[in-house]
Amino acid sequence: MNQRLLTIKASNDVCADEIKHLSAIAGMLDIEHCAIDLNGEIDSFEKELCDAGKYDFLYLGAHANTESFGESDGCPTYAWDELALALCSSDCLNYGSVLMLGCCRGGLKEVAYQLFCACDKIDYICGPRWTVTGPDISAGFHVYIYNHVVRREQPSTSIMRASKATGYDFFIYDRVELEDEIEAYRNRMQRAP
Repeated sequence: MNQRLLTIKASNDVCADEIKHLSAIAGMLDIEHCAIDLNGEIDSFEKELCDAGKYDFLYLGAHANTESFGESDGCPTYAWDELALALCSSDCLNYGSVLMLGCCRGGLKEVAYQLFCACDKIDYICGPRWTVTGPDISAGFHVYIYNHVVRREQPSTSIMRASKATGYDFFIYDRVELEDEIEAYRNRMQRAP
């Protein structure tokens, strides 16, 4: 069975060429590509996910900060845990799937904690830590997917090569590796006022 990639467009200014690039990469690597626009309520997005099957890679194209993602002007904005809950409820992730955050700040550990805490079906989260452009992000993920799928490299090696290729730091977080930290984060959030 072929692997599957879902691109989620959560911002109107995510470049069409960025999505075409990811689609072309998927085609070269024999990965089935699907796309969804997240331009409304999270509930309708969740229904689309339920109807679309399971994925090995999810690519989120958006603007982001540590609390949320969406349009550059902040309207609409979606909380990270809303995305995670939709992914969990729709049961759209295959085992070992990778959530690729194609947005500035998507590689922050704080973002990964929020996603992991809200959905235990997310295995890996990767993204850039700093401000990057669409071409930087799609080139980084091209290198990542090539190394992960074709060369069968472990995720940390694949993301290191993406960082080296683009000159920007991309990070990947593994749920199993962070389990103790995730639990400490969850406890800290429950105690917060």
